[in-house]
This record gives sequence, structure tokens and C-alpha cells, in this order.
Amino acid sequence: MKIKTYIIDAFTSQTFKGNPAGVCLLAEPLEERNMQAIAAEMNLSETAFLVQRRDAPEFFDIRYFTPTVEIAFCGHATLASAKLVLEKLGFEQVTFTTQHQLVLQALKEPDSILMQFPLYGYAPQADMLGVFEALSLPSTLPIYFSEAIQMLILEVPDKETLLQLRPDFGQLLRVVDIANGLAVTTRSEDPEFDFYSRCFWPWVGINEDPVTGSAHSALAKYWSDRLHKTQLRAFQLSARGGYLHLNIKDGKTLEVRSQAQIVLEGELTL
Repeated sequence: MKIKTYIIDAFTSQTFKGNPAGVCLLAEPLEERNMQAIAAEMNLSETAFLVQRRDAPEFFDIRYFTPTVEIAFCGHATLASAKLVLEKLGFEQVTFTTQHQLVLQALKEPDSILMQFPLYGYAPQADMLGVFEALSLPSTLPIYFSEAIQMLILEVPDKETLLQLRPDFGQLLRVVDIANGLAVTTRSEDPEFDFYSRCFWPWVGINEDPVTGSAHSALAKYWSDRLHKTQLRAFQLSARGGYLHLNIKDGKTLEVRSQAQIVLEGELTL
């Protein structure tokens, strides 16, 4: 079997920046074991698998796999998939439905892709001393938990603190059993952005994710509450880096604008 396969850098206007995702365009659904094996072979933080609906060509079923597990929702792999459908297949808009029936829409704009993501809330989290120790940070800092995405949110005082983080991933795995991810964030002093973040996901096999779209479904709500704004500009401070322009449309919907670059196109043999 030959499968059309792409590597697409998401949340960036430049190649070899942002977050690379694998995207496989399937003629028919694959068995989970095969999708997991392909994702392990691709060895990217996520690989998305798309199946076009025959009765509605602009609708695709989408599933996301890390090299080790399937996950419910991945923002950068959704953007990468939208780039493929809108550019290579020639659609003006596309709707993805995830394995958990989450509906994600994307629309082509002149210089960006506009996506609609869910907006997630958060709540204060106690008894997280092990997290602070794993990050070498004082336990007085505020920490929260977004249950919908199973992600902790920790705010640090400044950009320098964020950049200097060297997490003990082994300890994070030992002391945290409620989360799949940890977003560490801070307010930006740069007028170009409102906030920065770094995102760590060792619980799903990704120590640090270059740019995490799904995390911003909760970070947008967090910083909207802190800054009293509904339009926000975010930058993820990984080694590759990437940007997101965010607009809270209503209490349930987040609009995300960014770009993506196709860097590799070919066929995978199964």
C-alpha cells in the first residue's frame, strides 16, 4: 500500500521553524496498530491521519498519534492538515472531526489559515510541590489545571526564567499522575506579543513540544482573564519557535490564525 505522506512545519512562516507534523492522506481508515507504527517511524511529535468523506469532500476524519500513543487533539497537526487540504487539494475551507467527535474548522485567508479551536477553562491546583522541584522553581508560583486538555499551567515571573528552565522529566513523570502536559508561561514585555510559553509533554513521549496549538486553547483563556483582552498574540519559546494570533470568539470557541510550510512530500509504503 502506498500512502501520500507529508511533513509540514506549523505555526511559522519559515521552513524548519515552528512544529513539524507528519500528515498521512488515507484512501481508507487504517488499523490503529498501523497508524501507531507509522507515527513511530515518522518520529515527529505528532502524525495526523486523514480520511476524506466520500459524501462530503470538504469533511475529513482526523486522528493524531505521537510516536508512542494516540492523543485526542493536536493543534499543530490540525494546522498542518489544513495546509495540506487547502493548498494541495484546493479547498477554501475544511472541517475535521476527531476520534472524540471534536469538530475543528479551518479557512484559507490571503496570508494565513484561520482555525476554530475549543476554548478550555482552568482551575487552581494544589499539592504540586514535586512539579516545582522538578523545575527548580519556588512553590509560591501560581499553578492551575485545565481538565479538558489534562494540562497544568504554571506562570513564571519573566522571559529569562522561562528560557532557563531545564526540567527533570523523570521526576515529572514520577510525581504527576493527573496530567498529560505542562505549559509554563509568562507575560511578554515585547509589544509584538502578549505572552510566551514553553510546553512539556513527557507523559505522552514528548519532552518539549516546539509549538503546541492545543495548549493555547487553555492559555488563551488564562491570559484573557489576566490581561482583560480577547485578542492575544502568543509566541512559544522553543528552540524552533512559533507564533499564534488568538481571538476568543465566545465562551466556547477560540479563533487561531497562523501559517504553515510544506517541507516534504512523498509516499510511504505499508
